[in-house]
Amino acid sequence: MNDDHLDKETSVSAEMTPTGIKASAKSRFVAAADRLGGNIVETLNVAIEARTAEKRAVIDGRVKAIEAITAVGLERLKTDPEFAERAMHGHLGSVFAKQANKDAVVDKAVEDLRRQPPSEIDSASGGDKLDDAFINRFERYAEEATSDELREKWGRVLAAEIRKPNSFSGKVLRVIDELDPQTAKLFERLCECRLYNVIPKTLFGDLSFTESANLTSAGLIVEVGLGQIRRSNEIVDGGGVPLWFWNFDALAAALSKTETFPEIAGPNPTFQLDEGKLTLPIYVLTDVGYAISSILPDHSFKMVNQLVDKLSAAAPRSEARLYVRSLNSTEWVSTRVIPPAQSSG
Repeated sequence: MNDDHLDKETSVSAEMTPTGIKASAKSRFVAAADRLGGNIVETLNVAIEARTAEKRAVIDGRVKAIEAITAVGLERLKTDPEFAERAMHGHLGSVFAKQANKDAVVDKAVEDLRRQPPSEIDSASGGDKLDDAFINRFERYAEEATSDELREKWGRVLAAEIRKPNSFSGKVLRVIDELDPQTAKLFERLCECRLYNVIPKTLFGDLSFTESANLTSAGLIVEVGLGQIRRSNEIVDGGGVPLWFWNFDALAAALSKTETFPEIAGPNPTFQLDEGKLTLPIYVLTDVGYAISSILPDHSFKMVNQLVDKLSAAAPRSEARLYVRSLNSTEWVSTRVIPPAQSSG
């Protein structure tokens, strides 16, 4: 029988909160916590006796290593007391501090997974452990997480990678590490209006030149330049009604087509026209920006509802609709309709 805690058949099914919300995930979390040195058994309160024994064996090994170093220090102490003191307080102090930081990051990851457990599909998808290249890079950042803010940040990264492996490349981790607080806060505010990998300007408004330059130089958004747009798809619904249709992954907003385009006026119009197509002005996240957005709160459903409201107000002669598509489905289902405004005449 194979007792390896990284065995591909190993999985964790843990009651993650006192209220009974259950998170069922493969061994990715076990492997990550063990690699980073976190005490997963105490953290999750899961009775996994084999892993408990293994964890104790690892701890015993560390104790023996410390005892060996201590013995060397004591021997040198006879002739050079200052050397032994530097070795003990310098090297071992640094080791313990880095391990405490990594343990705290794992604790923050658990908190994040409690708030947002992996979906059934996420739990079953991906490999049985996180990529070694990711863990090698991540460990260096985690051991330097000396503040609660840093531990929170890297804990969210670990939780997001456990939910959806291979989201965080070395480049993404580097950008997260180097992001200055001001740009990070701006990006978080921008992502409050995110729909998949874009931010409709009608929801967020205009970035200043400095703001767009900072986000672009950080590698978070595509260079604004002359502006990006999301063109409408012109489709016909099951009842034969022609629509202007904008989809954002599993969410979509639509307007019933009218003989003429909605009015486009003002400094921040909801719409633009491009080659005869009705479009929405947007900001576009880079691949790095989109990956980082996954560690931030997701307000997509709230935002798509606000977008439908905006579309209805900007095109009062049209019917505005919200559509939802189930995961792995191609069928769009209308879940909300705002009828055209009544003519005053």
